[in-house]
Amino acid sequence: MPAVSPDTRTGYSGMSIAVDLGATNLRAGLVDPDGRILQLQVSRLPKDLPDARVVTDQIVREIRALAPGRELSKATGIGIGAAGPVDSTRTAIMHPPNIPLDNIPLAGPLSDAFGLPVYVANDCCTGLLGEAYYGEGSRTDNFVYVTLSTGIGAGILSRGHLVLGRDGNAGEIGHVFVDEKYDLVCGCGGRGHWEGYASGRFLPRFYRAWQEKNGIDPGREPVNTAEDIFAAIRQEKDPENHPFVAELGRINARGVSDIIVAYDPDTIVFDGSVALKNPDLIIGPIIRFMDRYLPEPRIVTSPLAGKAPLLGAAVIARGYETRYGSVEY
Repeated sequence: MPAVSPDTRTGYSGMSIAVDLGATNLRAGLVDPDGRILQLQVSRLPKDLPDARVVTDQIVREIRALAPGRELSKATGIGIGAAGPVDSTRTAIMHPPNIPLDNIPLAGPLSDAFGLPVYVANDCCTGLLGEAYYGEGSRTDNFVYVTLSTGIGAGILSRGHLVLGRDGNAGEIGHVFVDEKYDLVCGCGGRGHWEGYASGRFLPRFYRAWQEKNGIDPGREPVNTAEDIFAAIRQEKDPENHPFVAELGRINARGVSDIIVAYDPDTIVFDGSVALKNPDLIIGPIIRFMDRYLPEPRIVTSPLAGKAPLLGAAVIARGYETRYGSVEY
């Protein structure tokens, strides 16, 4: 598995600058051609974002902290996996449902700052590539990469080829319809979407709605985060059979069932903080409740410790042509 290493004695020529722009965290890394992360910078995005320049300025600062400027100029390029639909020019993200900005230009500001080519893709596409090159996905030509984090999204590999869609945004699986019982509004404005229930951002609201519908006293301590929910459930005698775990499992299984009939994968790889921190409370209930119309895929969690999108961004930093097809749609 690729590892973070301080060893940069080999120099910077041929290295990739990789950026994972999530809805909560920003990661920037210097990655060698073998997928070793030689330097890593991690920071949180500010909650208040008056304009897109705040984001791009933060990315520039984190990249500059990786190495001296003259050494960064020797890198092959900058690859960005971004949380949000990518525009048709592949230079910006537009209307990201979990970042409160309408449009975030990326390629222009970073190219101006570093004088390097900049390649931008949806973070689930880069997550898929990271998994395909260095993780569980390297074992198969038919798999779906799913992230359960602040939002929910997917990347698809079918018969060894990337499935991208018209503008590279295929796999926005967080916006499939999974429920009408609670009728919750998603960040995109739609109702009943998977992301509006099971993502880290919306899990607390779903939990409170479930408590209300079942007449459960929420108690004195408010549940404000996904971590709060799972910590409270783990205090129970049998957390894996907690009724909310079952209800969440039904929602997640509905989304997974849609993935199976849409893409017929032999493997589904889960990533993202919600899944990686709680595999016993997430994966087991999915397997229990998912449909079995088509053959059941293998369902696993990523071995890359949340770094798949960063490693995939390093892949496209060398250009949009990959061993699984072009990311240039």
